[in-house]
This record gives sequence, C-alpha cells and structure tokens, in this order.
Amino acid sequence: MSVDLNHGATEIDSANKSQASQGLIIQTYCQSVKSQPAVNFAGYDNLKRYEQDINTGLGQAKAHADTYINVIQPTIITNISNISNYYAMQNAIPVVLPAGATSERWLQILATLEKMATAHKATADATVTALNGLYNNLTEDAGSFTDTVGKLNSAVNGDNGVISSINDQLKDIQSRIDGTIAGVVVSGLAIVGGVFLTAVGGIAEFVTAGTSTPLVVLGVAITLAGVGGAVAAGLALKGLYDSKARLLTDKSRLSDEVGLALGISQGFSGLSNQVQGAVTAALQMSKAWNILSSDLGTVADDIRQGRLSTDDARTLFLTAANSQVQQVTQDISIIKGQMTGVTNLEPMPNRNIKDIIDDLERRVVA
Repeated sequence: MSVDLNHGATEIDSANKSQASQGLIIQTYCQSVKSQPAVNFAGYDNLKRYEQDINTGLGQAKAHADTYINVIQPTIITNISNISNYYAMQNAIPVVLPAGATSERWLQILATLEKMATAHKATADATVTALNGLYNNLTEDAGSFTDTVGKLNSAVNGDNGVISSINDQLKDIQSRIDGTIAGVVVSGLAIVGGVFLTAVGGIAEFVTAGTSTPLVVLGVAITLAGVGGAVAAGLALKGLYDSKARLLTDKSRLSDEVGLALGISQGFSGLSNQVQGAVTAALQMSKAWNILSSDLGTVADDIRQGRLSTDDARTLFLTAANSQVQQVTQDISIIKGQMTGVTNLEPMPNRNIKDIIDDLERRVVA
C-alpha cells in the first residue's frame, strides 16, 4: 500500500488531546488572573509607587488573559471543528469515489482534501503565533513583577535572599499543583459523559492598608464529574495550596505587602509556563496537519505515476475509516462537547480555594 493513513489520524488525535487539555487549564488560570483584586498600600507613602506598579502590571496581565479567553481559546475550538470536518470529508471518499472511478476524478478529490488540510495547518500555525505572542507578553509581565517585588521588599527592609529562597519553593509547589490539575484533565478528556467543573478562589489572605486582600492568581480547581480519582486529586491540591499559603503568609520572613506581591508575581510565571506548554501542543497540531497533507500528496502521486490503482486507493481510505479514524472522530465529538460544555463556577475571590475544592468534590460524587 502507498501510505498508512492511520498514522496521520493518530498524530491528529494525540495533538488534539494535548491542545485541548492545555487550553482547558489555561482558560481557568486566566480566569484566576482576571479575578485578582487590586492591591492597596494606602497609609504607606513609601510604598505608593509600588502599589501603582503592581496594579498597572495586574491590569496588563488581565488584558492578556482576556486575549486568551476571547481570541485564542476560540481558535482552539475551531481547530477541533476543522478536524471533524476534515474527517467527514475523508470518510466520504469511498462513497464519492466508487469502485472503478477514474484516476482523474481521484486526483481532483485528493487535491481538494489536501487543500483543506493545508488550510487547517495555516489555522494551527496562526494559533502558534498568537500563543507565542501571549507567552512573550506574560514573560515580560512576570519579569517586571519580579523586579517590583524585590524593590518593594527592600522598601520594607526585607531580605531579598529570603525572597529568592521562597520563590524557589513556590515554583516547586506550583509545578506539583500544575501536575495534579493536568492529571485530572488528561484522565478525563474524551471520557463519554464527562463534564469538567472549574472554580477560582483565594489561596491566602493578606492584610494591607487595614483591609484583607486575597491572592487569587492561580487559585484554581478543575474536576470531572464521574471520575473516581477526583477526590484524591482534591486532597492533593488542598495540601499543596496550604503549603503555598504558609510560605507566603509567614510574617517572620515576609510582610503582607510583599507576600501578596510575590504570590501574584509567581502566578504570572506559572501562567507563562502553561502557555509555553500550549505553544508546544499547537506546534504538534501543525505538524500533524502537515503529515496528513503529505500523506494525501503521496497517494495522489502514486495514482498519477501508476504505482497505486484507484481501487487500491479506495481500499486504503476504507481501511482508515474503519480503524483509527473511527477513534479520532469519536474523541473529537466528546472533546468538543467537553470544551464547550465546561461548568465554570462563579469566581469567589474572598473564599478559600480549599473550601471550594470540598464543594466540587461533593458535587461530583452526589
């Protein structure tokens, strides 16, 4: 046979799952950024400039989060539809081109299909470009915040060596939080009847200017109704969020102002890392479309050169339609429903994320 069309289908399926899982996580992380209240250092004249810098940076980060939610995420869902449309057309080939169809007709249909795959690759490439732009913006946000946190800490006579040590510990904790959340999403993606529930809440409270301000950036929970591991994941998340809160609210090492700013800064870095992962997933999708396009070109060339009969080509597409492509189309249908049917609980900045996780667990086991 000319090529194995199942290979391209497998690549598309894998890329779609990677992109969808990253997209679901980033969307929830972006909601946490949008829910972060502004900081207030009123009464501390020496901290006023840092309050302004932090709130300006927070405003920029919220704008970047909006860009993801309103522009980039819809293109990821569009890509899911593109895959569905492509395979609907590919699966129709054995019907459109019955036994005995001419090679000219085959080449015409294959050219149309290849053009379709090339157009979808262009959409995937545009997603890569948009995500790279977002990653660069978030990296800049994180770098600016890191600088501001250091200056703020110096202004309250803090030890920047302590800041560095705590930040390293926070990165480790956030990595484990990310891994736990990713485990829930990946294990639940493409599960029939699975509905994702997401929530945003506070990680810790900080008293500044006589009022309590929560750290909400990256205070998220994602679970899936009907998945047995949800409670275990919730327990792990609560422990990790507790560790993060203790580090940031240790008044023997950090003032409340610095703890809050450091938490926001570390959150921006965490979101940036997730977007970097999304870039990799989008590149994987672009590569998968390229493989499909190349395979179609090979089939067409083999027919043109007489190396493959039209009846053998028809068998090739029938075999694909009855094997791996069936799994792809089933996964696509489920994932699209999951991505568009996420239950997003109203963000609750003033409620601790650990309590919200308890609520989610009760909902999924009810």
